[in-house]
Amino acid sequence: MLNWYAVYTRPRSEKKLADALAKLGVEHYLPVLRTRKKWSDRYKWVEEPLFASYLFVRIDLEGQSLTVLKTAHAVNFVTTAGEAVAISDADMELLRLAVDNFAESLTIRDTSALTAGETVRIKDGPFAEKEAVIERIQGKTLVVVAFPGLNKSVQVEIPVEQIARP
Repeated sequence: MLNWYAVYTRPRSEKKLADALAKLGVEHYLPVLRTRKKWSDRYKWVEEPLFASYLFVRIDLEGQSLTVLKTAHAVNFVTTAGEAVAISDADMELLRLAVDNFAESLTIRDTSALTAGETVRIKDGPFAEKEAVIERIQGKTLVVVAFPGLNKSVQVEIPVEQIARP
């Protein structure tokens, strides 16, 4: 029976694994978003995977799992209690619809590594290169920070992508 599974890839190897699976005839899906990246001298539009180090395959797990795992750049299936987790066709369809129809407004950012009270450095924007303290994490896209260098508490919402550890 064919089901969708998430495959964990080597870092920055999602497209390479997708190409290798295509050559093997394995049905796969790599959701990508077009984003604008800043280099030191210019901006450039690039396609980046929606989920870093993940790719989705639709396979018969018993018959094709080794084919997928033996492919260069594949690390393992996403598992729970040692079992590969099947993803429903409905969930995959929702993901495809979101990527195809709302790509410009889709953002996925990981705030799990940030904690309240942590000192961070602002990378971009008007507060670039300033240190701040995380007051609270607001959803997955914004962090409210305070600047202790000022004698008053000023709280500003900063997008997660503009924050780095010092």
